[in-house]
Amino acid sequence: MNEFSTYEFTVDQRIEGKWRLARIGMILFYVFFALGAFLLLAIVWNMPQLVALVPVATWMLIFFTWRYVSVEYEYSLTSGELTFSKIFGNRSRRTVLKMMLRDASRIAPLEDADEAARATSYAPEKEFSAISSLQAPDVYFILFEHRYEEHGKAKSCRAIFYFEATAKALQICRFYNPTATVMTKTTR
Repeated sequence: MNEFSTYEFTVDQRIEGKWRLARIGMILFYVFFALGAFLLLAIVWNMPQLVALVPVATWMLIFFTWRYVSVEYEYSLTSGELTFSKIFGNRSRRTVLKMMLRDASRIAPLEDADEAARATSYAPEKEFSAISSLQAPDVYFILFEHRYEEHGKAKSCRAIFYFEATAKALQICRFYNPTATVMTKTTR
């Protein structure tokens, strides 16, 4: 395996559960904003000429806020380093997690009852999720010690990272951490 290759995998967050409610809430907010601005400008302040700015202001509000309910998750594996990012509205990216695969204590499928029990008993304090849905196929987890900096001090805690595994991603995980990686036959 080429040690300097990069593998990336991206999934869109499915519109279900809290994401559906967030989208409905944003749409209602946009409608009430437009109606409120119209009523305030046209009736209360008696400035009908400024009503023409309501559609522009509403469009700007939608442009800058809708991206936060349109999320993609991307994880990339480069030379044994896993980088997890959230991409908001195909425009802005925020790196959420960076870790070395060799630091993982377990990489296993969540659908295996024994492995799921192991993840629960690990009692992670932080959780990172790169899955599109709770019903997504081939959901794996990585248990690791998360090191981060807070207020200028180095800290660490137990953490878990959920991701949708592909055969290539598992091969890379096995290459960099063979003792912690559990592979299954059903992985795509």
